[in-house]
Amino acid sequence: FYIRNHFSGVPNLDRAKWQLVIDGEVRQPLTLSFADILTMPSTELVMTMECAGNSRSYVTPPAEGLAFRPGAVSAARWKGVPVNPLLDRAGLKNGAAEVVFEGADYGREEEDGVAFDLHYRRSLPLEKARHPDTLLAYEMNGEELPSGHGFPLRLVVPGWYGMASVKWLTRINVLDQPFDGFFQQRRYVIINEGSED
Repeated sequence: FYIRNHFSGVPNLDRAKWQLVIDGEVRQPLTLSFADILTMPSTELVMTMECAGNSRSYVTPPAEGLAFRPGAVSAARWKGVPVNPLLDRAGLKNGAAEVVFEGADYGREEEDGVAFDLHYRRSLPLEKARHPDTLLAYEMNGEELPSGHGFPLRLVVPGWYGMASVKWLTRINVLDQPFDGFFQQRRYVIINEGSED
């Protein structure tokens, strides 16, 4: 199974100390331990995941990022907890529109000569976050989720490129407006040459 990280290194997370925070446009913010996650009803699904940069090495002009050849696509059986029951438990406010998933991976990016540090974050529209197959996975192919694939918990989003399946998940933040984070607006988008948008 291919591995793609946004920053160097893999977060070293202790399952006993790890927590998942659910906050934002919710009536009852939650802080859950890994043990809490394991008590919840789980489901399994087989899903093919493809990196948005698959075969990037053949693009002309050359694209930024890792020069993947064919092969950044894999399939696995995932087991975990659907996101929707957790959102129901937290109680969405009427204005809830998007759900931001934040990983523990943290690093430096540069844009227009300015460097800044940030966590990896991506959002989903509320409808996709609530889909029954959108999972918080803690097993991969019948075994504990490996570190390189997001241990102890990662998001799995069927039908979307791999960058949506945030690894090393630590926070779910519900917004009442579109998310304008760096990896949502400045990466994984097509920006026309010469455009200032």
